[in-house]
Amino acid sequence: MVESGEKGMGYRTHARHTTCPGCREEVYIEELVGGDCPLCGSSVGDVDASEEEIQFDDSIERSELSWLVLQYFLFRKFQEYGAHPLQVYRLLSRIDEEGECPAVPGENTRFALDADLSRMERILPKRCSTCRRVIFFGGAKKIIGDLVHGDMTIRFLCSDCVCTQDK
Repeated sequence: MVESGEKGMGYRTHARHTTCPGCREEVYIEELVGGDCPLCGSSVGDVDASEEEIQFDDSIERSELSWLVLQYFLFRKFQEYGAHPLQVYRLLSRIDEEGECPAVPGENTRFALDADLSRMERILPKRCSTCRRVIFFGGAKKIIGDLVHGDMTIRFLCSDCVCTQDK
């Protein structure tokens, strides 16, 4: 039996289910074999009729669903690079306000996100992209790019350059 917590099985979370009186495991109604538990063979008996099947809300249109999937993958990609989730959310919300994903590069498609340094990035020396000094400790990481072009550049800034950019 595949558990509902595994990836790709999201549809199972809304399926009707009951607990087997014999093995005390969660059993889905559609998996019963002649009214018996597929795991231990115990008779499940009459399934509680009071359990209502959860109705799905079909109000999400196909275009909204594709935008949600795109947002998810963009969020995951930025998260891999160490970007802060709130900044990614604000970036995606700003683009979503236009109503559709822009096809030409513009002000709304450019981004510059703060990111956390990974362990290796904290240990290894880096070069500041502004003043070209070697950074051994501290500094900051920025993810800069344009969503339309799909290019992302990771830049490291020393403490001095970070302070001057903040002003």
